[in-house]
Amino acid sequence: MRTDEAVRVATLAAAQVGMPAHDAQVLRVGENGVVLLPGVGVLARVVQGAEAVQRVRLEIAVADWLASQDVPVARPVRSEPIVVDRHVVSLWEYLPGGHSADLVTLARCLRLLHGVARPVGLLTRVSPFSRLCEQLALAVGLDERDRTFLHERRDQLAVQWEYATFALGEVVLHGDAHMENLLVTAAGRCAFIDLESVCVGPPEWDLTLSALYYECGWFSGHDYATFTHTYGYDVRRSPAWPLLRQIRMLRMTLWLAQSADNDAQRRQQLRHRLDSLRDGSAPAGWTGF
Repeated sequence: MRTDEAVRVATLAAAQVGMPAHDAQVLRVGENGVVLLPGVGVLARVVQGAEAVQRVRLEIAVADWLASQDVPVARPVRSEPIVVDRHVVSLWEYLPGGHSADLVTLARCLRLLHGVARPVGLLTRVSPFSRLCEQLALAVGLDERDRTFLHERRDQLAVQWEYATFALGEVVLHGDAHMENLLVTAAGRCAFIDLESVCVGPPEWDLTLSALYYECGWFSGHDYATFTHTYGYDVRRSPAWPLLRQIRMLRMTLWLAQSADNDAQRRQQLRHRLDSLRDGSAPAGWTGF
């Protein structure tokens, strides 16, 4: 999503509900956009595709439910999304000074989330391959050989998923659990954000990203050991770890492919990820963005 597009859509959405947005500021753009409306202390989250309205409506309902269960989450300020052109906008509280959590805080909050009783009828089961075909269709910087390889890898992993064995049962998951999706304010408040992937499934799914990021070299062995000690389990002990690892690397590669068209470093990293997936050396040399 382009920066100017995110600002335009957020401004129009704010106008529909009578919020001032003359000073709108983009905080993040990627597949979606996050725009701050400073005058009212609200974040506008912009999702592409009008068909996303039901998905966004569910995210708002899930946030309200998690808050009622004393799970630390960012709270919506409006119960209904706003449709602007072919975009869906949801409005959320802004947490001034919020910064990414450390691994210990992430582990502690995941234990709290995973301990919540599963609701009836609200959440779907985890779907590791959801939207991957759509992302592949929209990906840039891929030739036909790349697309065939990724399609085949997706199909192989999907078959393996049907027979996977997990050690920890099923719980409520964040679905995209990493440090940037848990904010901590200067006052010490924690809040999970980006709740569109909340679902029910094995806790190992939420633990895999931290283990994989450690393999990428993005934080130290000491930090990862503290994470596993705080949570009480190292996902690399799971019989499903090799599969979980491959699925997450596939998803990380397709995520990068959504934004590699106008950035030489991203294109170079995308090519490296594809090559290392092919030769089995992944995630060596993977960098973050």
